[in-house]
Amino acid sequence: MLLEMVIIIVIVRGSIRVSNELGAGRPQAARLATRVVILLAISLGVCEGLFMVLARNLLGYAYSNEKEVALYTAKLTPILAVCTLFDSLQCVLSGM
Repeated sequence: MLLEMVIIIVIVRGSIRVSNELGAGRPQAARLATRVVILLAISLGVCEGLFMVLARNLLGYAYSNEKEVALYTAKLTPILAVCTLFDSLQCVLSGM
């Protein structure tokens, strides 16, 4: 999804910002940058998860015209939404 790429861009830019601040000898600014990136990642993860949950009845039809596939996809989408939230947070915390 497009939002997944936005999350990756935010993470990479945040990592660069933290590195620059640490290299300049400003640990407080690096700490603030880390907190901002974590907050952004959580916000974007929630937005993407919310979109998936709200569109869960339509997403299955992107892959198949069968009603059974669409219903099964709708059942599994909330699990995917939670995984997406934690994945965006994990990428930030790992320092990508």
